Amino acid sequence: YNSEKNILELEDVGLTSLYIADCKSLAAMAKILGRKEAAELEARAVSYTKALQTLWVEKSGIYENRRSDTKEFSERLSPTNFYPLIASAPSQIQAERMIKEHFNNPTEFYGEWMLPSIARNDPAFAEQKYWKGSIWAPMNFLVYLGLRNYELPLARKELSDKSVKLFLGEFKRKGYISENYSAINGRGDDPKILSENYYFWGSLLGVMGLMEKGMF
Repeated sequence: YNSEKNILELEDVGLTSLYIADCKSLAAMAKILGRKEAAELEARAVSYTKALQTLWVEKSGIYENRRSDTKEFSERLSPTNFYPLIASAPSQIQAERMIKEHFNNPTEFYGEWMLPSIARNDPAFAEQKYWKGSIWAPMNFLVYLGLRNYELPLARKELSDKSVKLFLGEFKRKGYISENYSAINGRGDDPKILSENYYFWGSLLGVMGLMEKGMF
């Protein structure tokens, strides 16, 4: 963070991916409406997809954030590092590496409760306070949407099943739909994580189950 300019000096994988997906969706809508902005939006998606590819780190097998001041890559991982799947930026081979080496890696994201908001081997994970390790339904949902763009049925089903389990466990026990959940014990009422008991986006954990069953 540059306190003089009040900006984050970071080329961010997650935000770039969401911007690309946004451009593609807006372009599709613009075409239906017959608006001239469709061409510009498509061009932006292509341009930023090329830029996003420069954040792919072959050695790591995943896209990594890069500091814009020093050009150093950050090895700290969160679910946002999977967001290029939403933009359909990786090849199938790249997507498979991301799943095999990171999503299915028990030292990073794999476990009974998924997906932690920062990798399990990150020093901040033990805090489980807000974005330091706890599970957030919007993150799971966005990664799930990305998985649907690829031939990754096992990963897609596993994330859906574990998200539903997380949702139902808290709902059946206390009737809560929590803001976020512990990635250690799956509880939304764990005082360590500072979670609201009733928060609308928690329902996205259940929505994935409905989508996976083809209900919409």
